[in-house]
Order: sequence, then structure tokens, then C-alpha cells
Amino acid sequence: MPSSRYLDGSPVGEAAAERRAELLAATTRVIARRGYAGTRFQDVAEEAGVAVGTLQHHFGTRSRMLAEALEQWVDDIDAQLVILRTGSGDAWERLQALLVYIGSRIGERNESWRMWLDFAGAALKDPELRRYAARSQQRWVAAIADTVAEGDAAGVFVPVIPGTEIAEILSALFDGFPLQVFAMESDISGAEATARLLDVARALLRPLSA
Repeated sequence: MPSSRYLDGSPVGEAAAERRAELLAATTRVIARRGYAGTRFQDVAEEAGVAVGTLQHHFGTRSRMLAEALEQWVDDIDAQLVILRTGSGDAWERLQALLVYIGSRIGERNESWRMWLDFAGAALKDPELRRYAARSQQRWVAAIADTVAEGDAAGVFVPVIPGTEIAEILSALFDGFPLQVFAMESDISGAEATARLLDVARALLRPLSA
């Protein structure tokens, strides 16, 4: 975590920032196991091997600690968009790589998706988290839409609807599959999730190489 992070209006030093990152990682692990509502200061303190007072010193309140942990986690998930920006191949190959990554992680019942559902649920009641969730969704939609526009300009795609709409549909699928898996006990495999994501993308984009 950068040393430029602020706590109560004051710059956080490098050592303190590293400690803060460790505490946020511990918070994330506890949220993944116990859920947002079930995570207490005491749970995180035990996970991190610190006193509750240490957490209060760094974050002040439980809600601030949980919010920062979820925000950090969302930033880490958003980092996967590097696949679209710097991956090898043309626009379709890079988009496929992102969809394969997402589908396989859903199939693994990865705790990150449980975290996303908990984040979404918490955001319903917390305006700050809701704004953060919206910014994350906007980043995903923009990155996919830019890739679609790139592929369209290069003659890789013949999209049936505007790229932003395609990006919004794919983003909704990313959220929908984990909801089925974790909240509705779907037995969909990673291969099945990947195939469905690719089928939808292929139908909307009509890639010439497919």
C-alpha cells in the first residue's frame, strides 16, 4: 500500500502503511470466512495476532476497517484488467483471456467471489461502499468497452450493439454467476461458466477469427 495513504488527515509513514496493509489483509481473510456482518474487531485481532487496540488505533471504527478492507480488495480485483491492457494478442484474444480467468475462478468457488457478494450486500446499506462499487463497475465497463472499440476499429469485431452495452452485459454476467454459485448453490463448473461467458461475448461481438 502506498505511503501516501492518509489516516485522520495525516500522511501514513512507510512502516505504518505496511502494517496497515497486513491488518487489512487479515480483515479480508476474516470477512471471507465470517461475512461482512459477522466480522468483529476481536476476530480480526486474533487473525492478525494483535490487540484490539491496535486495530482501533489504525482504523478508529469497525466500519472503517471493514470498508477499507473491501476497498483494497476491490482494487486488487480491478488489477486483473491488466489482461486487457497489456496482454498478448488482438482484442478478441485478450478479452477471451479475461473471460477464461473469470470463469475458472468462479468454478474454483474462489473466496474472492464470496467477498464480492458480501461487498455488494454491504454496499446496499453503505453509501460510501456503494460509490466505490460503482467506480469499480465503471472501470470494468470502460476497460471492456475500450477493448471492443479497439477490436471494432481493427476489423476484429463486428459488434451487434454498441461496445458500452456489450461491456455492461458482460459485467452483469460476472456478477450473476457468483450469485448463482454462492447464494443459490449452483453446481456450474469453471469450464461451463467460461463457455457461457465466451458464447455471449461471441454472439455480441461476432469476432471474425472465431
